[in-house]
Amino acid sequence: MLNMIWPLTTATLLLNAITLPFSRGEVFTSMANIDMLLQMGEDVSRIIDNYVEEDERRLEQLKKLSAEYKSHKVQVHGQEGTDNVIVNPVESFAIVKQLADNWRYVEHLMKANSAEKMIQNFTHHTPNTIVRLPSEEDVIGMADVYKLDTHDMAEGKIRGVLDGRKLTAYDCLEIARVAYNKQDFYHTLLWATEAWDRVQKEEEPTADEATILEYIAFAMFKQGNIEWAIHYTTLIKQVDPNHPRASGNLKYYQDLLDPEGKPRKIDPKKLPPPTNRRPDDLSIPERDVYEALCRSEYPIPDKDRAKLYCYYKRNRPFLKLAPIKVEVMHWKPKIVYFRGVISDEEIAVIKQLASPLLKRATVHNADTGQLETASYRISKSAWLKDTEHEVVKRISDRIDMMTDLTMETAELLQIANYGIGGHYDPHFDMSTVSQFEFLSNNSNIQCEHCLRKINK
Repeated sequence: MLNMIWPLTTATLLLNAITLPFSRGEVFTSMANIDMLLQMGEDVSRIIDNYVEEDERRLEQLKKLSAEYKSHKVQVHGQEGTDNVIVNPVESFAIVKQLADNWRYVEHLMKANSAEKMIQNFTHHTPNTIVRLPSEEDVIGMADVYKLDTHDMAEGKIRGVLDGRKLTAYDCLEIARVAYNKQDFYHTLLWATEAWDRVQKEEEPTADEATILEYIAFAMFKQGNIEWAIHYTTLIKQVDPNHPRASGNLKYYQDLLDPEGKPRKIDPKKLPPPTNRRPDDLSIPERDVYEALCRSEYPIPDKDRAKLYCYYKRNRPFLKLAPIKVEVMHWKPKIVYFRGVISDEEIAVIKQLASPLLKRATVHNADTGQLETASYRISKSAWLKDTEHEVVKRISDRIDMMTDLTMETAELLQIANYGIGGHYDPHFDMSTVSQFEFLSNNSNIQCEHCLRKINK
């Protein structure tokens, strides 16, 4: 990991040397003042030489960073810059994290030389304006939904396939820190423990050992593993005898085991494995079901599977010549899959039209009546009118024939870009009857119609 501290102080020294407090009229009144002026000239010369040396090192570091940014593009897209997509979430997270951290270092180096104009030009291209996903929260969410092993993810391995860079102890600690700030001690313990395992193997540690151990100890305590909390707090005192909180925390944990305050010697080899139960999410009672669906683990009984089939939809004149392939996926509720209804060429046109219009998706706040972003809906979306391009109109007409629903009361064609880690938690995709009084009585069907449009 790049050192994020740049000890460039000579610019300040140079400024101070030039503005020493003596007046112009007093400089030549004595040889002492002349000698002082000559000495100051030598000091300024030395300061300038030091500044040039520091600046050359700074510029050399910027050259290395420039090459590093170029190497990232080559690694991802290849030498010819093909439009490849990073599908490994750990790889994507690591790249975003490193580029974001490197940019802060680049900005620091640039500001050290007061290159304000160049900084203003670069500011428009900082990671904050280019990417949002995936974040630490996204990594946590994907691990849960797809039951990914923490160690495998840190190794860049997804379901047995090694196809990404490894995370550092610092990366794992940052994920643990995000979980801790949300009082999610289940994930805090998982990722802080992984950070501890990794930092011990790193030649140049990327994270502070005592900090990692403190996260582990507190998460152990919150998850009901008091003896393990004592063990890890004892390790804190070993790696950092002057740690400001270790002694107090250790006494607190020991008092929980023995109210009389008698210290108990803990042998981790004799302790049972720590418990780390994932808490229930009361805001999403369907959590386990929808996560299983995401993993394609929803079993269909054989008696129901026998009722599923595929057919060609030909109930409209146009469909006599170009029938639509339909697969019945489920009956209660009825779920059908329209196959092969949009071509690669049409997809390319839609992407080209929608990309400049993509904005962070919002949800309706029932209390304020305002549209706002929410952590449970992570995506960008855009809306296209039929009049914007013949392809949009063609797809709308096709949806009409697919669903047998009129497009007159449907919303515009919505294009959603979720990206790696993007999601929309379970929700009711409909509005109340009163909000749709100006439409037909089929408001719920219309919203389901729109949902089909999103997924095509």
